[in-house]
Amino acid sequence: MPIDLVEKFGQKFPENTVIFREGEPGNDMFIIQSGEVIISKKSQKNTQHILAILKNGDFLGEMSLFTSENRSATAITITESIILRIDKTSFDFMLSSNLPFAKKMITKLCERLKNADDQISELVAISPDIKMLQSLNSFWKVAGQKDKSHEFLLLPYIEFIQYLKVNESINESDANHRLFKLKEKGMLLLRKDTQGKVYISFSPKVFKYFNII
Repeated sequence: MPIDLVEKFGQKFPENTVIFREGEPGNDMFIIQSGEVIISKKSQKNTQHILAILKNGDFLGEMSLFTSENRSATAITITESIILRIDKTSFDFMLSSNLPFAKKMITKLCERLKNADDQISELVAISPDIKMLQSLNSFWKVAGQKDKSHEFLLLPYIEFIQYLKVNESINESDANHRLFKLKEKGMLLLRKDTQGKVYISFSPKVFKYFNII
């Protein structure tokens, strides 16, 4: 990065400093000269999920200069950082007059789009599992119990299948298919008690892993 740009736009951000917050209007972008920045976003349950950790040379906040939308995520420094803050006027000038800068911006934007596509594909792939785990969690609050060791949760299998049919419009065949997939991944087991009644057995850590509770 040319020294004159650092002198003109560079700012020192102490460790654990909020650069911008999700939902705020944005009028500038940032380029990390040194240090690290964590990018996070709130989930529906109001917990922060880490999207990326950015380092030297990475851009952040640039989408606010292309659109009129508010910040889509929160950026906080992990370490003391020197970061270039570039406003809309300076940004437009640099795009039109600095070809290497423009090429780097295009490359970064393409990388972001690819990463977004990968994340969407992953979410689509795991969403049935997430929905099933959410249903397990909801029904356990109604009809669940713990095994004798108090380390595993138990759900009556037949009652859960009926619960899915009534509340989630999931038929028995689809429900068994989804449960079998979770069983293959080692996330649950099917157990019988001494009377032969079948229970779905799983660890409460399953819910915490998927940020369901």
